[in-house]
Amino acid sequence: MHIGVGLIAVFALSAVHLFANQAKVLGWVWHGRFLSFASGLSFAYVFIDLLPALAKGQPVLKMAFGELIPYFDRHTYLIALIGVLFFYGIHAVSQGKKKERFWLTLIGYMLFNFFVGASLSDSANPDIQPVVLFTFAIAMHYFVRDHNTKENSAPLFEHQGRWGLVLALLAGYITGRLSHIPDAIVALLISFLAGGIFLNVLRYELPKNEKEGYVCFATGALLYTAILIFVGQG
Repeated sequence: MHIGVGLIAVFALSAVHLFANQAKVLGWVWHGRFLSFASGLSFAYVFIDLLPALAKGQPVLKMAFGELIPYFDRHTYLIALIGVLFFYGIHAVSQGKKKERFWLTLIGYMLFNFFVGASLSDSANPDIQPVVLFTFAIAMHYFVRDHNTKENSAPLFEHQGRWGLVLALLAGYITGRLSHIPDAIVALLISFLAGGIFLNVLRYELPKNEKEGYVCFATGALLYTAILIFVGQG
């Protein structure tokens, strides 16, 4: 049975939301370096895993929407662009409205979590292989994203936001176990949410202190890439 592996991964990712920002053991210096390392790993995930996922989803979307948008062979990239515009629009529209921006951004983040949970409902899913590396990459993305969210809206994130993210993960996992999500919907969600991930990575995950953070950032990116190549997934 593949239930156990996926459920363990969901619990591990939930633990990142609940406890990663509570840890004091790393100290401020190592905390900053670890954030840069996590950012590099997350950045590599975008280029090594997420971009190929867009390419793999194109035939599915062309079959589903080819008649709606004929003679267009880049459906996934169009939807990813719409995702960038949507998530950037949330940021732009809510300028000066800290609370509104938090909730609008959180809704997009919860959608992403729902999809991650649904993907992990079948740990044999080829799109998340190897599961351990997929989980680790997503955990690093969560770590950096949660850190930035907490810095900007600590009370909201602590009391409500992180719990909403955990519930979205569990809801996605349960939905995936109880029903089959059509391939076209999965490809559509991947493409749309990829746009948001691209924006978040470029906007929030590059090291703030470039002089000290670059080495850790590059180490994370190259290490993740090397491991993928080593296991034959790159």
